[in-house]
Amino acid sequence: MSLEIRYPIDFLEFYHKAAKMRALQLAIAKHYESQMMRCPVHLSIGQEHWLPLFTKYFQSNDRCFSSHRSHSMYMGVGGDEEKLIAELHGDSQGALSGAGGSMHLKDLDKGLEASIPIVGSSIGIALGSAFAAKHLNSKILTVVYFGDGACEEGILHESLNMAKIFNLPILFLCENNGYSCNTSLSKRQPLRSMSRFCAPHNIKNESIARLESYPNIDNKIKKSFNKAREEPFFLEVYSYRLYEHCGHKVDKDMGDRSIEEYTREFNIDPINSMVNLYDSVAKKMEDSIHFYSDIIERYTNRNKERFGK
Repeated sequence: MSLEIRYPIDFLEFYHKAAKMRALQLAIAKHYESQMMRCPVHLSIGQEHWLPLFTKYFQSNDRCFSSHRSHSMYMGVGGDEEKLIAELHGDSQGALSGAGGSMHLKDLDKGLEASIPIVGSSIGIALGSAFAAKHLNSKILTVVYFGDGACEEGILHESLNMAKIFNLPILFLCENNGYSCNTSLSKRQPLRSMSRFCAPHNIKNESIARLESYPNIDNKIKKSFNKAREEPFFLEVYSYRLYEHCGHKVDKDMGDRSIEEYTREFNIDPINSMVNLYDSVAKKMEDSIHFYSDIIERYTNRNKERFGK
């Protein structure tokens, strides 16, 4: 499939949004070495291409619960980028007044209720949100975002069962990047698909391939949101994380990765493809990196003044 078919110009505005999301995280990675960000960071570089379409279908009264890799969902619900940057610096202007950091991001006005570092722990809380919505006969959809590692926790399987038994309005959104920290999925589970866990609970599901065409991604995310408003639904998004599990460095050969694998995956990265295909996307990426870097430098200087460095 040619890049022009995979990423048609009809979705150009979404490629611009994806480039901004990538730029924000690249700027964070670039400046993290100054040690003025007062928390660990779990970046989603390599995993952002589908997020603008999540934003498209996430409604103002929906609720979202995230994992530790919460930059994705914070950006996905339209959270304020400067508040994210301020939060990483432990600043009172941050999303949680500087008290939460990278792994606890939330924005109640945008529907991001909580981000929780303990693997899988947000799933049960999201289930409670969906149960409340059902009990109150509201039109609220709950989305719970987690990774393939969380599928190895019992809480997911218990929640899938209860969601189906009570027919709850919940979207289980699993981003499968193939790694738990630095351990390959092939060393943890016999099959790549996480959607297979839906069958015992009779839950309908959909999967998005990493190199799926953007129109197909749009249709599948739309379908997932619509179905989940009627009954529990499971959406698996295949992706690839280009940076290390926790931190600001490129992950080329840590754990089970090889340089050959990294090079192959970098070359087919969706956002890199968008940048190479459209000059305006490349310009948006470049301009946005400078824009976010300026904001980061402002908070870096504030922290240097605060801590006398």
